[in-house]
Amino acid sequence: MTGKTTAYAERLSALLRERGMAPARAEELVAELTAYAAEAGSPLEEEFGPAGELADQLTRREGADAVDGPGDGPDTWVWTADALQEVELLARFGGQGWEADRLDRLGRFVCRRDRQTPLRWSYRRETTGGRHREQLTARLATEGWELFGTWGPFAYFKRPEAAVTGPAAQLSAPPAPPRRRVYFAPWILVTLAAAVATVLLAGSGVGLTDGASLAGALVGLTAGGLLGAWAWRSAARRHTG
Repeated sequence: MTGKTTAYAERLSALLRERGMAPARAEELVAELTAYAAEAGSPLEEEFGPAGELADQLTRREGADAVDGPGDGPDTWVWTADALQEVELLARFGGQGWEADRLDRLGRFVCRRDRQTPLRWSYRRETTGGRHREQLTARLATEGWELFGTWGPFAYFKRPEAAVTGPAAQLSAPPAPPRRRVYFAPWILVTLAAAVATVLLAGSGVGLTDGASLAGALVGLTAGGLLGAWAWRSAARRHTG
């Protein structure tokens, strides 16, 4: 842990305690966030924003007067997926009791699940923007849907299953939190890797000096770009009700 990361973690822990969070829970949350940032390879402040704002968000969710104990408090989990998979994954994880709290600045789903009384959640994604998004949000609110985040042309809504099924929405034995955090189709990763490699080679002047190599790289990138554009347009047309 770098000095900058350590300072941020210590400040966040102190702010959580100042806002009334039990010391054990504060340390647990800071450890989880630090581990996630280390796995993502980014500084804590870049991942989660100013420590004061993050402390406010965390204490609002858990309650400033909460008293921590073994097994109390929610599980937290942050994950991301490509546009073709995220609707299906939201449905799957919502059925496991994960509530998407928000989208972070990188478009990842920041989720929580109550350890004592986990409930199933439903999700839908709509392609909309501007005034139409405001109108859609107002209309869906009458059906119990809440807007929790936007990313590009997509607007994401959530609704507790209890609004539809009542007590049946409660989970008696939810599965363990997923270990995986990134869900990208292999072809997307291959296309990105090819693009990065081509840019690096072009910048160094190595590997693209002959016409055949350059043509091959351009054909590969063009095909990948067309495939990506098709996938994005297809995903944008999909709606989850």
